[in-house]
Amino acid sequence: MKTNNRLTLSFIFILFFFSSVSLAQNRANYNYGNSNYDAEKKPNQELPQTTILGSSLQELEANVLMNVTADEYVAMFHIEQKGKELKDVQENMDKRIANFQKGLIELGIKENEMIIDFLSLVPEYEYDVEKKFFSRTYNEVPVGFELKKNVHVRFKDNKILDKIIAKAAENEIYDLSKVEYFIKDTDILYQKLRKKAFEIIAKKEKLYDSLNIKLSKAEKVADENFQTFFPFDRYRSYEAISKGKTSFSKNYKVNDKNRSPSAFYEKLDYDNIECIINPTILEPAVQLFFTLKVRYTLPKEEKDDKTIYILTPTGELKKVNLKE
Repeated sequence: MKTNNRLTLSFIFILFFFSSVSLAQNRANYNYGNSNYDAEKKPNQELPQTTILGSSLQELEANVLMNVTADEYVAMFHIEQKGKELKDVQENMDKRIANFQKGLIELGIKENEMIIDFLSLVPEYEYDVEKKFFSRTYNEVPVGFELKKNVHVRFKDNKILDKIIAKAAENEIYDLSKVEYFIKDTDILYQKLRKKAFEIIAKKEKLYDSLNIKLSKAEKVADENFQTFFPFDRYRSYEAISKGKTSFSKNYKVNDKNRSPSAFYEKLDYDNIECIINPTILEPAVQLFFTLKVRYTLPKEEKDDKTIYILTPTGELKKVNLKE
């Protein structure tokens, strides 16, 4: 029996160990080494709270979220060109952009889906030292020019973005400034959200009616609001690193390696959202949020001064109408 007990305890310990390892894997690298994140955003342990506005006031709210895959994308590439002669700067810039556009056409992107956005053309200066017997003078003199432009590329299939970046790199274009997401028929989508919110409010009214709180017959005032959340605003950065914890003498110099931060897409939290259309997100999506709030003013009950209550000798509380 002792052997069996030891085996049972060992099995429990192993099970606990692997459960702990599995939990650590599920937490992922975002939490690893990010003490600031743990301090600022702890798991919510508070239960929902309610507020009674008054004896004749009641509020109902419906929050609806929809995840939508973008219909089109626009990638913005930033290009810089420097040189001593303005003519050379312009020619080299035009050559890089022309070759980049040629490569985009090979990918099936049309000419009207590209646009060049001129940013700036400024001279560059250096200081020339003029030496005198008792002093030095630093004179600012032009030494060249700097030209900056952006190339905007519109495409519909997000899988082609890697190929677009490769074509840009072939022409020494490495700065992908931004990728914007666009969706069509926004008004139709928000009408779906509004309809779903109205349905939620109507169901809540029926539940309150079953409690003899006649919200359906009360005076109503409604307010609605909506907001769009784009993926480029929902990325979070972190550093998943593990540094050595060895004690060093004051006479030693420690050089830490430069570690680039990582990033990931974080969708809008689903907390306090009653209805989510397309809840599972595989790729970064545009999130449409709609909220509807309705305030009800209940009619006050009229006091009946003609009714009194009498306590009978048997201890029964009896209602008596003086009109009778």
